[in-house]
Amino acid sequence: MHESQESLTFRSETYNLGVFSPVVGGFYFGKLLAGVAVAARGHGHRITAVQTFEADLDRGRFPESSQRTDVPAFRHLDGHIIVTTALGGAALQELRESGAPIVCVGNVDPTHKVPTVSPDNRGGARAAIEHLVAHGHTAISFVGNIAQFDVRERFEEYRTALAEHGMDFQESLVFFTADNQEESGYQAGREWLKRTVRSSATFAATDRNAIGFMRALHEADLVLPRDHAIIAFDHSEAGSRVRPRLSSVDPHHDKVGELAVGLVLSQLDNECVTRGAHTVPFTLVTRESCGCFEDTPAPRYPVAVGERTTADPFDRLLETAHTVFSGFGATWTAAHYPSALHIGSWHGMITELVRKAVGRGAVPSAQGLARITDMTAALHPHPEAIERLLTVLREIEQELDDRDSTKYRGALHATMTKISVAVAKGCTKELLGRTGVLERNLANQYEIDLALMRVEASNPRTLSWLPGSFRGGAALALWSGNHGAIERELEVVGTRGVGSAGSRLIGARFSAQHFPPPNLSRALCGPRHDIVFVIPVTFAGSDWGLLALAGMVDSHSTSARDRFNHWAAMLAVALDHEKRLDDLRGQQLSVLELASTREELTQAMRHSEERFTLASAATYEGMWDWDVVTGRVYYSPQWCSTLKLDPATIEPNLDSWMRRVHPEDIRDMQAAIAQQLAGIPAPFHLDQRVNAGDGSWVRIEVRGQTLVNDAGIPARVIGALTRVNPYDDPDIDLGEREADNAGSPAN
Repeated sequence: MHESQESLTFRSETYNLGVFSPVVGGFYFGKLLAGVAVAARGHGHRITAVQTFEADLDRGRFPESSQRTDVPAFRHLDGHIIVTTALGGAALQELRESGAPIVCVGNVDPTHKVPTVSPDNRGGARAAIEHLVAHGHTAISFVGNIAQFDVRERFEEYRTALAEHGMDFQESLVFFTADNQEESGYQAGREWLKRTVRSSATFAATDRNAIGFMRALHEADLVLPRDHAIIAFDHSEAGSRVRPRLSSVDPHHDKVGELAVGLVLSQLDNECVTRGAHTVPFTLVTRESCGCFEDTPAPRYPVAVGERTTADPFDRLLETAHTVFSGFGATWTAAHYPSALHIGSWHGMITELVRKAVGRGAVPSAQGLARITDMTAALHPHPEAIERLLTVLREIEQELDDRDSTKYRGALHATMTKISVAVAKGCTKELLGRTGVLERNLANQYEIDLALMRVEASNPRTLSWLPGSFRGGAALALWSGNHGAIERELEVVGTRGVGSAGSRLIGARFSAQHFPPPNLSRALCGPRHDIVFVIPVTFAGSDWGLLALAGMVDSHSTSARDRFNHWAAMLAVALDHEKRLDDLRGQQLSVLELASTREELTQAMRHSEERFTLASAATYEGMWDWDVVTGRVYYSPQWCSTLKLDPATIEPNLDSWMRRVHPEDIRDMQAAIAQQLAGIPAPFHLDQRVNAGDGSWVRIEVRGQTLVNDAGIPARVIGALTRVNPYDDPDIDLGEREADNAGSPAN
């Protein structure tokens, strides 16, 4: 069997492969995951993609690693692909101990015990620097966030390439950014403008940094590339939309994902896999920002877009196709990547039609042209594909037209025109399709946001808020029990589109490591072999659980925010809102119950007051009632009369009484009150001397009792005082009383 045929043979065993990624959408992570999906589905395997970072995290500033201690799903996975900083050290060790094959992507395993896959960062950076040197630049600056592994490799090679070309490394030409986003690149550009020593060209580690850098230079009225040239790294679609268009190194992130899958499957098949680094070849895509123009040939690189690296025009068409479709550099073969066969078929069909026109004067049929259109669209062309492909097709026509042996020039011109139109239709069909997808996504987001904001009318746990156009399966599992527990469990609370087998799982509980279980994963995907996404339902510190959905990844977005991540964050907000509403309802009931209890207490106090009043009338007692919560004290008329005080002059607080107590008696009263407030249930009984309203000292007996509310907290202290007749008390000396009266303070 030939190698190419062997690589396309389906394995008899179906595996469930897991991808642990900081996020599961956007240009980098989405494109990598798309490559994983292509490679796995091509062999009939399933993919579970687990997002390990919070749903509401600022995508521009990732932390060093995920803080999650419970790694979802891995107990049911046959192999693991770990993307960049998706897992911390403890979680990574737990995966190693599971015994399943592991491949790291975009990062280096510190133990060097597992294969690691990354773009050829060093080779791409070297090619970018050499391209700028070939344009005549001798002072080249760097922009990027070296906290990330890929960027750090690019920076290191930048320094090496400068030295090899006799240029000194200058720290003044280096601009480290906080992240890979445009704003950081913009700030780097502003800083570049302030420097007295400037470079004539810049190598930016990411396209988005480069775009921000260019914006700062544009604002300063610099004309690019005349005043400054720039090359970046990523080949994102955003680079084709800026002016001048951005020259960039295409690292082929999708091929990185495909290679990672191949290494995992090889380990599962007990094949020998080399530990350490595995790299994916790059493509240098030259556009206007570096100084390459249509009328100025670019310096030669074997994989640069639009370069004439071969004499045969049909070979140039194949080289260009490998770049502008979701393909790879010319050094990649169909034996390793089946998608090359589709590009080869597209190229072969066009070549055959042109040669028939040149050799026999045959013009392609409508069916053949329609086939070219469909094949072009199916290859997912890059936005600049239409320009690049039509340019090469025009070159083919011109070269064939110049040959003396060409007899059928009319047929050639007609054929090339029709093929160009067919290719253009295929390219625009893809772009129009993306526009339609974007419109549907926006409509879905609006529908979901409204549904989740109406938690009073619907239960977000039932997943009824999912848009009607969503065809995949979904399941929601929320944490049960104590959220602070070390070993938490997830309870399935809602499903959609999973059939009877999946719906029977409602109420079932799993550890995070076992969610989603295999039967639920199969029910989520069905026969379509979609990816199962597992997204944390988190927002602003709240962590509700996990949302599992089946769908396709969007690799064309220039933002790292994808729709499933948005859904999970909005769901967390809805659940937070629902909880607050429930808490408010509970508080409302508590208030109503408290109001009822307060009314009952008021009635009881009224009855008590009546009883105290009757008792006071018979024994010269005075009743008092202290509301501990408000601090107000009610003093009955009998109380005021006992102490010869005018009720109109008494303030309704405890100090009105306390400041009249004899200094020798005040501590006993304070201690008694403190004991009551501390929860001692026994009533208190004190003898004390109080300064009466006429300046005399009155001896009284004080009795009190604390009443508590439903929560057992002291709410009121009520009691009575009785005047003691000094003449009936043999322990009181009249001389002492007169002396006390003589020294009493004024009222």
